[in-house]
Amino acid sequence: MEIIGLILTIVIGLLVALFGGGGSILTVPVLVYLFAVPATLATTYSLALVSITSLIAATPHVLQKRLSFKKILQFGIPSLVALYSVRSYLLPSIPETFELFGFEIEKNLFMMLFFSVLMLASGFFMIKQKKNNPDCFDCPYNHFVLMIAGLFEGLITGIVGAGGGFIIVPVLMIFGKLSLKQAVANSLFIIGVKSFIGFLGSHDIATLNFIFLAKIIAIALVGMYFGIKLNKKLDAKQLKPIFGYFVVIMGFIILIKELLIN
Repeated sequence: MEIIGLILTIVIGLLVALFGGGGSILTVPVLVYLFAVPATLATTYSLALVSITSLIAATPHVLQKRLSFKKILQFGIPSLVALYSVRSYLLPSIPETFELFGFEIEKNLFMMLFFSVLMLASGFFMIKQKKNNPDCFDCPYNHFVLMIAGLFEGLITGIVGAGGGFIIVPVLMIFGKLSLKQAVANSLFIIGVKSFIGFLGSHDIATLNFIFLAKIIAIALVGMYFGIKLNKKLDAKQLKPIFGYFVVIMGFIILIKELLIN
């Protein structure tokens, strides 16, 4: 199973390079099911992996001045506050077993179910996403709505430990009035910074196996290298719906496994 996990870690890096995000949504399931990492700890590993890969992928966009730092700050600061608060205070306060709607549920089960629902929503968005988006870097937008969207995104990312690119990109397009390419560029930078801060705010850093963490980061970077090469030859817009179907299937598999098999 570990060999399959290592192969999929390469795929995670490849997807980040191809789509500017999206690969991180596979990180937690890979860690939980193939590397036997507990769900809560897997989210911490995921934040570390996502932060490194996203910042490296964002570097060319920074050098080419494709970022709107005004929108990054308006979205990113509320997201960071929410993310850090969830990792530092909310998650540690959730008991290992608690009652929800009259049912007794384990913390790890709740997180995987929440993650599967998020995967389904993300996958359906990728499938339905429009292929053409007008360039619009300085179009008028509602600053307050963008800040509120950042707050909610931070809450979700803090719980699931994924980078949130599958949420940030559509939010920046809809509420920040950016084109797809611009949203991807800004999303990568936001993901990298806030994932790193979220990782630092995690309460269980001391329990991580840093040799294992370094190994999966190195393997993901190999995938990113090939993804950058492929990105010059392939149309990521056409591939994204295919990846969306894959994410939806993965979401259903997690639901079935957690609810029926376990």
